Amino acid sequence: MRDLYETPLWKAATQLAPVEPPKVKPKQQSYPGYATGVQPGESRLRREDLGLANVDILSFRTETDSRKLLSRLIRSNPDLSGAASAYLRVGLTQDYKCWARNMDGSMNREATKLAHELIRRWDLVPNYNEDGFSQTQSMRSVAESLGLELLTNGAMCGELVLDKARLPAKIVGIPVLNIRFYPDDKGSRPVQVVGGEEIDLDYPTIFYTALDQSLTTAYATSPLESSIQPVLADTEYLNDLRRVMKRAMLPRLQAIIDSEKVQKMAPPEAQNDPEALQAFQQRLKAEAEQIINGLSPEDALVAFDMIEFSYVAGGTGDVPDVVKVLQDLLNAKMSTGSKTFPSVLGHGTGSQNAASSETLLFMKTADGTIRRKLNEMFSKILTLAVRLFGEDVAVTFAYDPIDLRPESELEAFFAMRQSRVLEQLSYGFIEDDDAAIQLTGKLTPEGFTPLSGTLFYGAKPGTGDNPYSGSNDGSKSGGGAMNQSLKPATPKKAGGKSQ
Repeated sequence: MRDLYETPLWKAATQLAPVEPPKVKPKQQSYPGYATGVQPGESRLRREDLGLANVDILSFRTETDSRKLLSRLIRSNPDLSGAASAYLRVGLTQDYKCWARNMDGSMNREATKLAHELIRRWDLVPNYNEDGFSQTQSMRSVAESLGLELLTNGAMCGELVLDKARLPAKIVGIPVLNIRFYPDDKGSRPVQVVGGEEIDLDYPTIFYTALDQSLTTAYATSPLESSIQPVLADTEYLNDLRRVMKRAMLPRLQAIIDSEKVQKMAPPEAQNDPEALQAFQQRLKAEAEQIINGLSPEDALVAFDMIEFSYVAGGTGDVPDVVKVLQDLLNAKMSTGSKTFPSVLGHGTGSQNAASSETLLFMKTADGTIRRKLNEMFSKILTLAVRLFGEDVAVTFAYDPIDLRPESELEAFFAMRQSRVLEQLSYGFIEDDDAAIQLTGKLTPEGFTPLSGTLFYGAKPGTGDNPYSGSNDGSKSGGGAMNQSLKPATPKKAGGKSQ
């Protein structure tokens, strides 16, 4: 009763009750994608080989499941494989930042240290005594697998595995292809199909994230699914082009046999017998054909005057133009279906400014497709992992923003950001640990003197310099074609344009 009277009623009414830690189970509940059953088998795991040296990609079209077909095409088709690789390499940046906040938005130092410790253990320090051969993947390896899963199936699923003490041990990915949903009240309940058996995944440690999820179905669709038909059409066209290339484009050796001279040199018994003469001519033709087809480019050709040799020019005058038009059409459909711009796939034929603009747009697409969805997934997983230790916080995990500039050129931008963060810290707009996370990705060291709100960092007058390398000479050049084509007319410093 004392607490009730001491706490104002208006304040108690605006505070949310803390969320209790969920009831979780130890050990891994899901099965890996290569599992053939729920019981361990004695037979070795088979390696799937597409046999691309001898298999036509068009034979994959007999696959009835679009997700399985798309998975094969990503491995076999150069353009689709390049698109998936570009999404992962661009969207998954090298460094990241992680911090924990209380429910009121303030920084929680202890929970942040705990989140950093968990990530470091998952990356480098597995449980040597219990795991044996360590199959604990690093955060980056898990992110690569989940990113590819997102591109192939339109969703990704992961599990926070707990040890015997119900404490976070590692993160594993779950193949979305094997997940089925059942209606559960007004929601859905996931199960994993392994060897024909259904494994319940209705646990708080299972996390599922979809990309552009439709509200009319429980299952996600891949953003690359619309590229299946352009890929098959391009493959079929390439097969046809390969078959006719030598006949229509390259010169061929032609041999003309003089029938009168052949008849004169025929055996006497064949000159008056039409059937014997025809057999002699066919035999002579077959021998000449065998010799010509077996010649190497450096071999000399010697024959009697009854055979005349010449070259047949390949193709017609409009064949190259027709090939280019059709290939450009297929490349455009390929780029549209794979949500990838021509410059990224190597099909770009425009100016450098157009290529730079396409690259910038692709960076934004990869950011929304890969980077931000992985940030969402890992933030939820780390939030649960930290809350299991009794911390009422929310953890944010964020990969660094995508930037294709070299690090040496980014130094000027880092200096500008540092100046801005230190100025905010000086005025007390942000906390010391918040500023340290933004600048270094780590918390302030023990014994650090608080600086927030001390006005230690006075505002520096703007110089008007262009932060792009090689452009501080007063000119407006620098930064490459992307900067030149997209450079806004905004001022370079506070208070107006630089003079």
